[in-house]
Amino acid sequence: MTTTAEKKKEYYYANQEKCLGWAKGYRDRNKKKVRASALAWRKNNPEKVREYNVKYSAANRIKNDEKRIENQYNEWNDTLRELGYGDLV
Repeated sequence: MTTTAEKKKEYYYANQEKCLGWAKGYRDRNKKKVRASALAWRKNNPEKVREYNVKYSAANRIKNDEKRIENQYNEWNDTLRELGYGDLV
């Protein structure tokens, strides 16, 4: 026998686009209410927020490091071209 939660999950996956559209519309119509709810959740769950921030920072640190390295590489190539060593690039 399926529970109510399982039925909701089945409905969601069968009608995912419809459900996501409804949720977006709800958020658009109730911006203040959704914002207040999110702030209350953050206030009541500081450990979860801290864990999320650690994961987010680590992921972005890697991305930013990759971008920084790529920019340095591009700057070095530009310097070589300006000095007339473009065949090394």
